[in-house]
Amino acid sequence: MFNSKEIRWFFQTEVQSISKWFEDNAYTFENTEARIDYYLSLIEKEDVSIKLRENNIEVKHRRSRSDEEKLTSQAEGYFEKYTKWSFSSAEDDSLVHEITNEEKHDWLPVRKERMGFKLKKDMNGNIVKVKLEEFPPYGCQIEYTRLKVKDEAWYTFALEWFGDEELNFDLSLINEILGDHELKSQDSMGYAEFLKSL
Repeated sequence: MFNSKEIRWFFQTEVQSISKWFEDNAYTFENTEARIDYYLSLIEKEDVSIKLRENNIEVKHRRSRSDEEKLTSQAEGYFEKYTKWSFSSAEDDSLVHEITNEEKHDWLPVRKERMGFKLKKDMNGNIVKVKLEEFPPYGCQIEYTRLKVKDEAWYTFALEWFGDEELNFDLSLINEILGDHELKSQDSMGYAEFLKSL
């Protein structure tokens, strides 16, 4: 179990300035490995999500949501605090097999191609970028993901702070990534709220 804080946006059109920044920094969707996460449909809930991800069941509960805030001069939205639990299923779990290999109307498949990085402090106190696969004790994950859900293409851009300490860093990096694009609060929400809106 662990806590996190995130701010996330969803949009249907690829943001060229964000894609260009990632490409200029050696990240492309073509170099990512796609995966499919299966979300349990919870019609009445937008503060809880339950998903099956690579034989793990993950439960995510939104504990709080801020009022509308400005992250930077070009990005406004809602900060959300979560508690997450993760449980491993048995390799031969029959229900997992049913969910991932048969059409189950109460589980929604979401195809994801995710690129990004984590920010952490090095031994000298400098903020450095590391791969998503690394697990520093605390930091901030910045990701840009291409989704396919219900045969529609979507994109999401997010920052997620993790660990017992909140990492502070120069947010001008976010404006640099956004270029001339602005992120609006009406597009800011977590996965549970997003999937409920479809």
